[in-house]
Amino acid sequence: MLRFDPNLRWLFTEVPMLERYEAAAAAGFQGVEVAFPYDYPAAEIAARLQGNGLQLVQILSPFDWDAGERGLAALPGREEAFRASIRTALDYAVQVGKPMIHVMPGNMTPELDRRQCMDLFLSNIAWAADLAKTAGVTLILEPCCRARFPQFLYHRIDEGVVVVKTLGRDNVKLCFDTFHIQMEEGAIAARLQAAWPHIGHIQVGNVPGRHEPGTGEIHFPYLLGLIEKLGWDRWIGCEYTPSGHTLDTLAWGKPYGLRDPRKAATATH
Repeated sequence: MLRFDPNLRWLFTEVPMLERYEAAAAAGFQGVEVAFPYDYPAAEIAARLQGNGLQLVQILSPFDWDAGERGLAALPGREEAFRASIRTALDYAVQVGKPMIHVMPGNMTPELDRRQCMDLFLSNIAWAADLAKTAGVTLILEPCCRARFPQFLYHRIDEGVVVVKTLGRDNVKLCFDTFHIQMEEGAIAARLQAAWPHIGHIQVGNVPGRHEPGTGEIHFPYLLGLIEKLGWDRWIGCEYTPSGHTLDTLAWGKPYGLRDPRKAATATH
Protein backbone atom coordinates (compact mmCIF):
# COMPACT_ATOMS: atom_id res chain seq x y z
CA MET A 1 0.00 0.00 0.00
CA LEU A 2 1.19 3.51 -0.79
CA ARG A 3 2.59 5.55 2.12
CA PHE A 4 1.95 9.26 2.45
CA ASP A 5 3.66 11.90 4.56
CA PRO A 6 2.49 15.49 5.12
CA ASN A 7 4.76 18.45 4.62
CA LEU A 8 4.30 20.19 7.97
CA ARG A 9 4.92 23.58 6.41
CA TRP A 10 1.68 23.10 4.47
CA LEU A 11 -0.57 20.75 6.50
CA PHE A 12 -1.70 20.94 10.12
CA THR A 13 -1.08 24.68 10.22
CA GLU A 14 -4.01 24.94 12.65
CA VAL A 15 -1.53 24.18 15.43
CA PRO A 16 2.03 25.41 16.19
CA MET A 17 4.85 23.67 14.34
CA LEU A 18 6.02 21.42 17.18
CA GLU A 19 2.46 20.19 17.73
CA ARG A 20 2.09 19.19 14.09
CA TYR A 21 4.11 16.00 14.58
CA GLU A 22 1.57 14.63 17.04
CA ALA A 23 -1.32 15.86 14.88
CA ALA A 24 0.10 14.06 11.84
CA ALA A 25 0.54 10.81 13.76
CA ALA A 26 -3.00 11.03 15.13
CA ALA A 27 -4.31 11.36 11.57
CA GLY A 28 -2.62 8.10 10.56
CA PHE A 29 0.60 9.37 9.00
CA GLN A 30 3.81 7.48 9.77
CA GLY A 31 6.18 9.95 8.17
CA VAL A 32 6.50 13.71 7.80
CA GLU A 33 8.62 16.15 5.84
CA VAL A 34 9.68 19.57 7.08
CA ALA A 35 11.20 22.17 4.79
CA PHE A 36 13.21 24.07 7.38
CA PRO A 37 13.44 22.29 10.74
CA TYR A 38 16.48 24.29 11.83
CA ASP A 39 14.60 26.62 14.18
CA TYR A 40 14.59 23.74 16.66
CA PRO A 41 17.51 21.64 17.94
CA ALA A 42 17.88 18.32 16.15
CA ALA A 43 17.51 16.50 19.47
CA GLU A 44 14.10 18.12 19.98
CA ILE A 45 12.88 17.05 16.54
CA ALA A 46 14.32 13.55 16.96
CA ALA A 47 12.37 13.22 20.21
CA ARG A 48 9.15 14.38 18.54
CA LEU A 49 9.65 11.87 15.77
CA GLN A 50 10.39 8.98 18.11
CA GLY A 51 7.59 9.89 20.48
CA ASN A 52 5.04 9.84 17.68
CA GLY A 53 6.36 6.87 15.70
CA LEU A 54 7.29 9.04 12.72
CA GLN A 55 10.03 9.01 10.14
CA LEU A 56 11.39 12.29 8.81
CA VAL A 57 11.32 11.87 5.04
CA GLN A 58 12.76 15.07 3.62
CA ILE A 59 14.23 18.44 4.60
CA LEU A 60 15.67 21.33 2.58
CA SER A 61 19.21 22.58 2.79
CA PRO A 62 18.96 25.98 4.51
CA PHE A 63 18.76 29.37 2.81
CA ASP A 64 16.79 32.57 3.40
CA TRP A 65 13.36 31.78 1.97
CA ASP A 66 11.75 34.79 3.62
CA ALA A 67 14.22 37.10 1.89
CA GLY A 68 13.19 35.69 -1.50
CA GLU A 69 15.97 33.15 -1.98
CA ARG A 70 15.06 29.91 -3.69
CA GLY A 71 18.27 28.04 -3.08
CA LEU A 72 21.99 28.64 -3.55
CA ALA A 73 23.37 25.80 -5.63
CA ALA A 74 23.49 27.58 -9.01
CA LEU A 75 24.42 31.09 -7.87
CA PRO A 76 27.90 32.39 -8.78
CA GLY A 77 29.61 33.95 -5.81
CA ARG A 78 27.59 31.94 -3.29
CA GLU A 79 29.71 28.81 -3.37
CA GLU A 80 30.89 29.05 0.22
CA ALA A 81 27.39 29.76 1.48
CA PHE A 82 26.15 26.76 -0.48
CA ARG A 83 28.76 24.44 0.99
CA ALA A 84 28.01 25.70 4.49
CA SER A 85 24.30 25.03 3.93
CA ILE A 86 25.00 21.46 2.82
CA ARG A 87 27.19 20.80 5.84
CA THR A 88 24.48 22.20 8.12
CA ALA A 89 21.79 20.07 6.48
CA LEU A 90 23.89 16.90 6.65
CA ASP A 91 24.80 17.45 10.28
CA TYR A 92 21.13 17.92 11.11
CA ALA A 93 19.98 15.01 8.93
CA VAL A 94 22.29 12.53 10.61
CA GLN A 95 20.72 13.40 13.98
CA VAL A 96 17.09 13.01 12.85
CA GLY A 97 17.17 9.74 10.92
CA LYS A 98 18.90 10.70 7.66
CA PRO A 99 16.02 12.16 5.66
CA MET A 100 16.55 13.08 2.03
CA ILE A 101 17.85 16.61 1.51
CA HIS A 102 16.17 18.73 -1.15
CA VAL A 103 18.69 21.09 -2.74
CA MET A 104 17.36 24.10 -4.66
CA PRO A 105 19.36 26.00 -7.31
CA GLY A 106 18.21 29.58 -6.76
CA ASN A 107 16.66 32.30 -8.90
CA MET A 108 18.14 33.21 -12.26
CA THR A 109 18.08 36.99 -12.01
CA PRO A 110 18.57 38.95 -15.27
CA GLU A 111 22.31 39.53 -14.82
CA LEU A 112 23.07 35.81 -14.58
CA ASP A 113 24.02 33.55 -17.48
CA ARG A 114 21.82 30.47 -17.31
CA ARG A 115 24.36 28.15 -18.93
CA GLN A 116 27.08 29.25 -16.50
CA CYS A 117 24.65 28.75 -13.62
CA MET A 118 23.77 25.24 -14.81
CA ASP A 119 27.47 24.33 -14.99
CA LEU A 120 27.92 25.62 -11.45
CA PHE A 121 24.82 23.73 -10.33
CA LEU A 122 26.23 20.47 -11.67
CA SER A 123 29.58 21.09 -9.99
CA ASN A 124 28.03 22.02 -6.66
CA ILE A 125 25.61 19.09 -6.62
CA ALA A 126 28.42 16.66 -7.50
CA TRP A 127 30.41 17.96 -4.51
CA ALA A 128 27.36 17.78 -2.24
CA ALA A 129 26.41 14.29 -3.41
CA ASP A 130 29.86 12.91 -2.70
CA LEU A 131 29.80 14.43 0.79
CA ALA A 132 26.25 13.18 1.40
CA LYS A 133 27.15 9.66 0.32
CA THR A 134 29.65 9.35 3.16
CA ALA A 135 26.73 10.04 5.53
CA GLY A 136 24.33 7.69 3.74
CA VAL A 137 22.05 10.54 2.63
CA THR A 138 20.24 11.04 -0.69
CA LEU A 139 19.86 14.42 -2.36
CA ILE A 140 16.63 15.37 -4.09
CA LEU A 141 16.33 17.82 -6.99
CA GLU A 142 13.04 19.29 -8.14
CA PRO A 143 12.26 21.31 -11.28
CA CYS A 144 9.56 23.88 -10.43
CA CYS A 145 6.96 25.42 -12.70
CA ARG A 146 7.16 28.95 -14.07
CA ALA A 147 3.79 29.81 -12.55
CA ARG A 148 5.27 29.35 -9.10
CA PHE A 149 8.97 30.17 -9.61
CA PRO A 150 9.38 32.14 -12.84
CA GLN A 151 13.13 32.68 -12.38
CA PHE A 152 13.99 29.11 -11.38
CA LEU A 153 16.94 27.38 -13.05
CA TYR A 154 14.86 24.56 -14.51
CA HIS A 155 11.15 23.99 -14.97
CA ARG A 156 10.57 20.67 -16.78
CA ILE A 157 11.03 17.17 -15.45
CA ASP A 158 13.07 16.14 -18.49
CA GLU A 159 15.57 18.90 -17.61
CA GLY A 160 15.88 17.29 -14.21
CA VAL A 161 16.47 13.89 -15.80
CA VAL A 162 19.36 15.35 -17.81
CA VAL A 163 20.89 16.77 -14.63
CA VAL A 164 20.65 13.47 -12.77
CA LYS A 165 22.02 11.48 -15.69
CA THR A 166 24.87 13.93 -16.17
CA LEU A 167 25.83 13.72 -12.51
CA GLY A 168 25.76 9.93 -12.46
CA ARG A 169 25.49 9.73 -8.66
CA ASP A 170 23.24 7.03 -7.25
CA ASN A 171 22.32 9.25 -4.30
CA VAL A 172 20.93 12.08 -6.46
CA LYS A 173 17.29 11.62 -7.43
CA LEU A 174 14.36 13.68 -8.67
CA CYS A 175 11.27 14.79 -6.82
CA PHE A 176 8.22 14.34 -9.06
CA ASP A 177 5.79 17.00 -7.82
CA THR A 178 2.39 16.60 -9.47
CA PHE A 179 1.49 20.28 -9.08
CA HIS A 180 4.65 21.60 -10.73
CA ILE A 181 4.63 19.07 -13.55
CA GLN A 182 0.96 19.43 -14.42
CA MET A 183 1.16 23.24 -14.29
CA GLU A 184 4.27 23.34 -16.47
CA GLU A 185 3.73 20.51 -18.93
CA GLY A 186 0.62 18.36 -18.50
CA ALA A 187 0.57 14.75 -19.74
CA ILE A 188 1.51 13.85 -16.20
CA ALA A 189 1.18 10.06 -16.46
CA ALA A 190 3.45 9.87 -19.50
CA ARG A 191 6.02 12.13 -17.85
CA LEU A 192 5.92 10.01 -14.69
CA GLN A 193 6.71 6.87 -16.65
CA ALA A 194 9.46 8.54 -18.70
CA ALA A 195 11.24 9.87 -15.60
CA TRP A 196 10.53 6.81 -13.44
CA PRO A 197 14.09 5.38 -13.18
CA HIS A 198 15.35 8.70 -11.79
CA ILE A 199 12.59 9.50 -9.29
CA GLY A 200 13.44 9.31 -5.60
CA HIS A 201 10.42 11.09 -4.15
CA ILE A 202 6.88 11.98 -5.22
CA GLN A 203 4.77 14.85 -3.95
CA VAL A 204 1.08 15.39 -4.58
CA GLY A 205 -0.89 18.59 -5.00
CA ASN A 206 -3.74 19.29 -7.39
CA VAL A 207 -4.07 21.88 -10.13
CA PRO A 208 -4.73 24.76 -10.34
CA GLY A 209 -5.27 25.62 -6.67
CA ARG A 210 -2.61 23.32 -5.22
CA HIS A 211 -5.12 21.73 -2.89
CA GLU A 212 -5.64 18.11 -1.88
CA PRO A 213 -6.47 15.26 -4.29
CA GLY A 214 -10.07 15.47 -5.45
CA THR A 215 -10.18 19.26 -5.75
CA GLY A 216 -8.72 19.90 -9.21
CA GLU A 217 -8.04 18.56 -12.66
CA ILE A 218 -5.64 15.70 -11.84
CA HIS A 219 -7.50 12.41 -11.56
CA PHE A 220 -5.62 11.02 -8.58
CA PRO A 221 -7.35 7.62 -8.37
CA TYR A 222 -5.83 6.84 -11.76
CA LEU A 223 -2.46 8.45 -11.07
CA LEU A 224 -1.99 6.82 -7.67
CA GLY A 225 -3.05 3.51 -9.15
CA LEU A 226 -0.38 3.90 -11.81
CA ILE A 227 2.24 4.76 -9.19
CA GLU A 228 1.31 1.63 -7.26
CA LYS A 229 1.30 -0.48 -10.41
CA LEU A 230 4.80 0.72 -11.26
CA GLY A 231 5.95 -0.63 -7.90
CA TRP A 232 6.51 2.49 -5.84
CA ASP A 233 7.66 1.52 -2.34
CA ARG A 234 8.84 4.89 -1.01
CA TRP A 235 7.04 7.85 0.50
CA ILE A 236 4.66 10.22 -1.24
CA GLY A 237 4.69 13.71 0.21
CA CYS A 238 1.54 15.76 0.65
CA GLU A 239 2.67 19.22 -0.37
CA TYR A 240 -0.49 21.19 -0.86
CA THR A 241 -2.65 23.82 0.80
CA PRO A 242 -5.69 22.09 2.34
CA SER A 243 -8.91 23.61 1.03
CA GLY A 244 -10.26 23.66 4.60
CA HIS A 245 -9.20 22.43 8.02
CA THR A 246 -6.53 19.80 7.41
CA LEU A 247 -8.56 17.02 9.05
CA ASP A 248 -11.58 17.88 6.92
CA THR A 249 -9.57 17.33 3.74
CA LEU A 250 -8.17 13.83 4.31
CA ALA A 251 -11.09 11.80 2.93
CA TRP A 252 -9.06 11.06 -0.21
CA GLY A 253 -6.52 9.24 1.97
CA LYS A 254 -8.91 6.92 3.79
CA PRO A 255 -7.89 3.90 1.65
CA TYR A 256 -4.30 4.55 2.76
CA GLY A 257 -4.99 4.65 6.50
CA LEU A 258 -5.55 8.38 6.95
CA ARG A 259 -8.33 9.49 9.26
CA ASP A 260 -9.90 12.30 11.24
CA PRO A 261 -9.05 11.56 14.90
CA ARG A 262 -11.87 13.84 16.02
CA LYS A 263 -14.43 11.36 14.69
CA ALA A 264 -12.77 8.47 16.52
CA ALA A 265 -12.84 10.46 19.74
CA THR A 266 -16.53 11.26 19.28
CA ALA A 267 -17.36 7.63 18.62
CA THR A 268 -15.89 6.56 21.96
CA HIS A 269 -18.18 8.84 23.98
